[in-house]
Amino acid sequence: MRTDSLTNPRGDSLSERIHQAQMSLESHPDAAAMFERATTAFMRALLSLREELGAAGRDRRLLAQDDKTLLAELLIQVLRADPLVSKELRLRLRGQLALRSLLEDSGGALTAAEVAELLGITEDAVRKRARRGKLLALPRGGHSVYPAFQFDLDRRAPVPGLDGVLALLDTDSAPAKLRFLLTPDEDLGAAPIDVLREGDPDARALVERKARQFGVQLAA
Repeated sequence: MRTDSLTNPRGDSLSERIHQAQMSLESHPDAAAMFERATTAFMRALLSLREELGAAGRDRRLLAQDDKTLLAELLIQVLRADPLVSKELRLRLRGQLALRSLLEDSGGALTAAEVAELLGITEDAVRKRARRGKLLALPRGGHSVYPAFQFDLDRRAPVPGLDGVLALLDTDSAPAKLRFLLTPDEDLGAAPIDVLREGDPDARALVERKARQFGVQLAA
């Protein structure tokens, strides 16, 4: 398949969009060179994956993924065939991909500006709440994003009891906190964040006890 046969909704061919991107970077030689190298490297890797793509093409789940997830899956396939890439790196990438899928399935993430608008406070106040452990923030590049599931959109406020649970999770790992809140628990009968949403004091106390146990398990 030729790349110039691929179109986006605006009707521009993929090759035209690549050329436009290169032209936009002309005033930044290093960035333009990196873009060209990355594009070439990706196409070379993609061409080397003919057999793997044949097998992957039978997985309808992959075709239903968004672009970033599909690219991540293909990257993992490329690294799997590279003897110089450690198993630890592949597992870390797989874990990051699973975390991203978990986040997207739970409603995605909000920027500091979006959280500020939702709560009626400033962006600086949002960041301060996150630093104090009142909100869950995930690092993304040079900034942070805020999982949407931690907010009650109708009340325009954090889910009641969330700050108390976050304080009990004895870990600095934001991904670990996210997994705790979103992973269904047999004793709770649901994920901790869903139990908190119900607003039952006894159920909240059980979530808090689970949060204390979670910290002990991480330390073990």
